[in-house]
Amino acid sequence: MSGDALRWLEGGIILALVVALFVAMARTWRTRARKQAESVPPVPVPTDVGPAAGSWDGFTVATTRADQPLERITAGGLGFRGRGGVTVHDTGVVLHHAGTPDRWIEASAVRGADRATWAIDRVVEPGGLVRLRWTATGAAGASDLDTYFRFPEGDGAALAALRGLSTKHEHPHTAGEGTN
Repeated sequence: MSGDALRWLEGGIILALVVALFVAMARTWRTRARKQAESVPPVPVPTDVGPAAGSWDGFTVATTRADQPLERITAGGLGFRGRGGVTVHDTGVVLHHAGTPDRWIEASAVRGADRATWAIDRVVEPGGLVRLRWTATGAAGASDLDTYFRFPEGDGAALAALRGLSTKHEHPHTAGEGTN
């Protein structure tokens, strides 16, 4: 076999391995999303949620299992970082995430809100992320989750509104990672 033919064969083998790797990653992501969809079902926004206490736009950084900032939730469009935000009502929170339908979190499911410094793929200045702690209930039972936001226009009012909502209900509050 000539030198050129051997190089083409090596290149073909490497290309096949790279394609196989990407196919395996895509299948794993879909399997993960399918399994998590049972415990984190999408909840559409009800028609009558009452007046908004405030709405903040910024970036949705990640949604992870509670106190496990490296365990990403992929179900229902929660797996990707992107433009997003929150609208806080007395009855709950609307999560906005570009490219997916808005998600409703009932006020009784909000466990708290605090600041964090990092999540699965983002590290910022100390306390630069707002973490919403909530519980999703699906066919597989209840799952405690943390959703991280970055609000470039200031996050103090958003954090205060989310904290105010969580203090209206009895929830265990844990400090967790990155709180300030």
